[in-house]
Amino acid sequence: MKILVTGHKGFLGSEFLEKYRNDYEIVGYDLQDGDELLDYDRLQQVMQNCEQVVHLAAIPKPVEGKTFEDYFDNNVKATLNVAKAALENKVKRIVYASSTTIYGIEKGIPFATPITESQPFVSQYLLADQLSCRDVDLSYHMSKVMAEQIIAWYGLNKKIQTVALRFGPINKVFLGTSVSINNATQAIKLALDYSGELWYEAFSIVDEIAHIDISKAKRILGYHPEMPDYLRDKNI
Repeated sequence: MKILVTGHKGFLGSEFLEKYRNDYEIVGYDLQDGDELLDYDRLQQVMQNCEQVVHLAAIPKPVEGKTFEDYFDNNVKATLNVAKAALENKVKRIVYASSTTIYGIEKGIPFATPITESQPFVSQYLLADQLSCRDVDLSYHMSKVMAEQIIAWYGLNKKIQTVALRFGPINKVFLGTSVSINNATQAIKLALDYSGELWYEAFSIVDEIAHIDISKAKRILGYHPEMPDYLRDKNI
């Protein structure tokens, strides 16, 4: 299977390639190589003849100094370009790296537990006075919500199969939430190899932690998270 991986030189992308490069014909697309997702013509050209796309490239967390416009361009507009190019190239499926920030798991944003994939977004249940986060925290959260909604639009309209993998913080525990790099890369492979149809399916991809339900990923994808060392002997 020939796949395009955006952000293939980032932490998650490089680990995925290290583990599974022999399982696929992988085409990389990374800003480190001068590959800009906002350059639609180049993106569309490089994606030609790819069967699936793994979209990992983004500003991956709240970063001081980044503006809402930075997040909108790099996380939202870039995702729209990926989806448009995939449709134009008749790609079978997009596997999108979403985040547990979707659920409001950021400092200063209240979130309710237990969490399932049907959890409302922050804008659907919180008032401004209930937030104590920085602008950059809310900017990152909103950008991932908007980007996933783009993926949802293409999937729900049956334009292209789409999967949103809502990853926890990778290889660390943040607000009680985590996912090991092995669990994260496992989930990407499972989404790529799934033989049925996935017309926008969102999955929580985290370690075995009490406050986030991963039964959907287990049932549909066959996700079986390992117990990482950083969680052993801890009550997380």
